[in-house]
Amino acid sequence: MAVACLLVPRFPLACELVERPDLRERPAVVTRPDGPLVWAASPAAERSGVVAGQRLREALVRCPLLAVIEARPARYQAVVEAILDALERVAPAVEPGPQGTAYADLRGLGGCYGSPEALAAALLGAAPRELGPRLGIAPSKFAALVAAHHAMPAETCVLNEEAVAPFLVRQPVELLQLPAETLRRLRLLGIETLGRLAALPRSAVAAQLGAEGGRAWDLARGEDREPLRPRPWHERVVERLAFAPPLASREAVLVAAEQALSRALRQPAVRGRAVRQVTLRVATERGGRWERTLTFREALCERARLWLVVKTALAEAQLPGMVSELELELSGLTAERGRQAALLSAHGRLQEQLEESLRQLKARYGHCPVGRVVEVEPWSRIPERRLALIDFDL
Repeated sequence: MAVACLLVPRFPLACELVERPDLRERPAVVTRPDGPLVWAASPAAERSGVVAGQRLREALVRCPLLAVIEARPARYQAVVEAILDALERVAPAVEPGPQGTAYADLRGLGGCYGSPEALAAALLGAAPRELGPRLGIAPSKFAALVAAHHAMPAETCVLNEEAVAPFLVRQPVELLQLPAETLRRLRLLGIETLGRLAALPRSAVAAQLGAEGGRAWDLARGEDREPLRPRPWHERVVERLAFAPPLASREAVLVAAEQALSRALRQPAVRGRAVRQVTLRVATERGGRWERTLTFREALCERARLWLVVKTALAEAQLPGMVSELELELSGLTAERGRQAALLSAHGRLQEQLEESLRQLKARYGHCPVGRVVEVEPWSRIPERRLALIDFDL
């Protein structure tokens, strides 16, 4: 057994029900962010004929008491990243799957946790228990996915090599994650289980469904040769700021981004190094998400040049709403080379002396007592909103 699959069924809905437990037993759906379509439906809604991909108008006709929840993609992505990070602390090789699914390579981990039960508990603990995670362990990725679907919430289903083929025979073809049109054609042909699909000649399936059908036939027979592809690791520095109430003006967002950049550049991992890439992420109060990655032709180490690029990107951004969270990530860190002009200028020496004085004050008092005043909303009729006092970051 070499692969584990950690699965959170109906992932967007599971994230929403953590904050709205009163809807757990009621028919409820999460709508897609790109249109009035059902993204995920609760079991109670599915019993009324509501399914993922259905138009919201049709879903409401089938179930008039349906609770409709507007999607918050930024919230779901943050949960996904937290789960993947926690999973990588258990198993070093982790591959992200479709949202709510992750695979882990278990080879060589048996002796690290003492027993298979302890390893399974550590893998399940990577996801919050409130999400109802399920764990499948099997020799291949697809078999582990099917085992995870078969497991109960917060429990593990384990399949050994001999049990995979008999187990797959009884499973529905929907687990192949094929396009909706392909699944419709299979149902029209009376093929509803993996066993019925595997019983057909491979050439016939490939002739009807193409290369996709041939791969589905292989999976139905338990012949999954697809290797696990861990997500690439890269060193990064992340600064995240949350705002309550959310920021409404572009000027306030720029001040917050400048503050985040200053904090990121002060981290030990960045000192004396240059940056090749900056990623900006913005989440709105309604769960909207905006992201922009800025890649530089040459690595930058000067704060002024980095801020000019970040400021320009944010000034031109079409943000989807009021900003409740801002995240700035520095990546592609490399050694600083050939940038010593500041050592020869009086301004550079004065700036270094000022930074050293601020560090001494912070070490003595536990915080930096020096601040600076910046314009936030100079056009505002309320004097207190025109200016803001923030930490003096250089």
